[in-house]
Amino acid sequence: MNDQAAGLRAYASQRRDKAALVTIGHPSPQAVTAICERLASLSGLAWETLPLAVGDVTAAQRSSPHWGIWVASGAEGLQRAYRELKQWSQRERLPRLLVIRDPASAGDMPLGNLVDTARRFLAVELVADPAEWLAQTLPSSERRS
Repeated sequence: MNDQAAGLRAYASQRRDKAALVTIGHPSPQAVTAICERLASLSGLAWETLPLAVGDVTAAQRSSPHWGIWVASGAEGLQRAYRELKQWSQRERLPRLLVIRDPASAGDMPLGNLVDTARRFLAVELVADPAEWLAQTLPSSERRS
């Protein structure tokens, strides 16, 4: 009976009720926790982050439609995010990216210029609203009813 219970737990852990968010940049632990909790509340899925290492993208990361970019606070954070977007867009065809910000400083700097510049010059779409991003990236079969 123990083996059967273990088998059922293993099966349940492999179900598609988990999702991965591939991240460009190095989000703070607070930002990771906040964005994973927000995505979970919107989608009903458990989220984990898969940080990208420069020049090293795994097949699982490449095939994931769920990507985000860390944007630190202040002008320097915006500049760093744009540089990383530029580097990654030269290596990979980037899907729509969720903007990940530190919850404490999320409203300190508007993202309009970064969003416009990424779309215009790099052909990369950034989405700041997790609900909008999920609506665009999650297949309807995975969305919470």
